Amino acid sequence: MPQTVIFFNKIAYKPIKPMMQRGFDSDIREVLNPDLPIIRYGRTWRLSRPAEHGRNYLVGKLGFEASESKRQTYYDDKAKDFIEKSVSSRQGHYVQWAIDLSNHIMAFETKIPDIKYQSFKGAFCGLLDKYPDIGLTVEDIMESSKFYEWAKRIDKLTKFSANLRAPNPDFESRPKFILAILQDTNADHAKIELSKDKGSKDSLDINKTIPDLVKYGEDGYSTINARGLLKNGQSKIFDSKQGMPADRIDIPMTAKVEDVFDFIIEALKRFKNEKH
Repeated sequence: MPQTVIFFNKIAYKPIKPMMQRGFDSDIREVLNPDLPIIRYGRTWRLSRPAEHGRNYLVGKLGFEASESKRQTYYDDKAKDFIEKSVSSRQGHYVQWAIDLSNHIMAFETKIPDIKYQSFKGAFCGLLDKYPDIGLTVEDIMESSKFYEWAKRIDKLTKFSANLRAPNPDFESRPKFILAILQDTNADHAKIELSKDKGSKDSLDINKTIPDLVKYGEDGYSTINARGLLKNGQSKIFDSKQGMPADRIDIPMTAKVEDVFDFIIEALKRFKNEKH
């Protein structure tokens, strides 16, 4: 049975003109316009018309259609010779995606080598950028939760940093110190860095404050970097950017388009349950 890799990211929503915003549901439907193409690296990318799928999900397709000139060889009976002729060849590929309207998480399939994670993200962002005032963009979700697996293998934590960005859609239920850093200062981004002096014998306390910063990263709003030491003095580095959350799923050859959307939404639900 063929397998498809489903990736996850987040639709960030920060309207440029907050007083004019109508809400995520309305704005995302307006932005996902099948009449607006975008050209990237010689390919014309288009969206299908988005559709409701079950409760609380918006689904669609994103792909490209490109023209290429190829030379074909055929035998001319009159000339009694081989003739080469240029012909126009059209090729196209698309992938299917789904957005959970409750938390703005998007899941989408990839088709290697034509549509990879970055090519999908770049094309989707380009389409969202057609409406700059609405303030929608795509953000990576970093695997910050793997930090604790890494931390179990070190003996001392000597440095920890978190690059924070304002949450989407609001600060509800976020730790108060993050609210004070970002919302109270009206900042879009901030960096928190904790470190021990060189030669210090003790470790940063991994049980206080740091868990809140890691959880904030799990929700898609920060990237985490850390440095630790082993007993033999060897240094170990953690970087949450090294991994993107993904799910490998089986899709039967007989699956119809609607079936694939069901598989993608099931992957979205699993991802949501794992993160919350």
